[in-house]
Amino acid sequence: MIMRTHLIVIIPLFLAMIALVIAGGTSGYFLPLTVGLAVATAFVAFAIIFQYTRPPPEVKQVPIENFYIWSDIGESGAELRRLSPGDVEAATRIASADLGSLSSNADLLNSRISLLLGREGFEELTREKFNSQTEKLSEDLRGITKQLKKGFQAEILSSIEQCASQADRIANKLYDFQRGKSEVVHIYAEPLRRAAEKLSSDLRLAFVNISNFMKSTPAGPESS
Repeated sequence: MIMRTHLIVIIPLFLAMIALVIAGGTSGYFLPLTVGLAVATAFVAFAIIFQYTRPPPEVKQVPIENFYIWSDIGESGAELRRLSPGDVEAATRIASADLGSLSSNADLLNSRISLLLGREGFEELTREKFNSQTEKLSEDLRGITKQLKKGFQAEILSSIEQCASQADRIANKLYDFQRGKSEVVHIYAEPLRRAAEKLSSDLRLAFVNISNFMKSTPAGPESS
């Protein structure tokens, strides 16, 4: 391959040099024609050199998400079990930090799913505006995180439970979507499905741990 490329480049250059030499020894009626031929041959030679020496264009591909910036916080709200019922301020900080990490994970999931919409093989997700579901999950989790900074309130538990159900639906939709699809679709969709499933599991753990702590506080679930 390299040898053929070199020959393709060298031959026009060699012909251009011959044409220029002939033009130098030509006079009279054939001089303009010979010079024109030499110049044209030289242009062809340089065009071929440019074609074979320029770097190949980069092929843009959808990145395969490996979730290397996914926040793995272990069991969400597990630290709450080590606190006494009166440590509401510390519990609020712990719960807020854990829910904030889960909110960031939801943002990551939403951004990666949005990258797939409009691409070949993902027309079904595009038609259903699937990113609106992941976007709503991100927004709801951000709202819970802000709400937690003000203290524990009874509606926080129902909001967490609703978000866990949203993540479940997203995971189930991705599972159904990739069935019968090509291997390429499976490669892109499966990590997203697992991420949604993990997010749902983490939210349910957070629900249990926050609920148990709220029940242990003197004022019960209504404390703030």
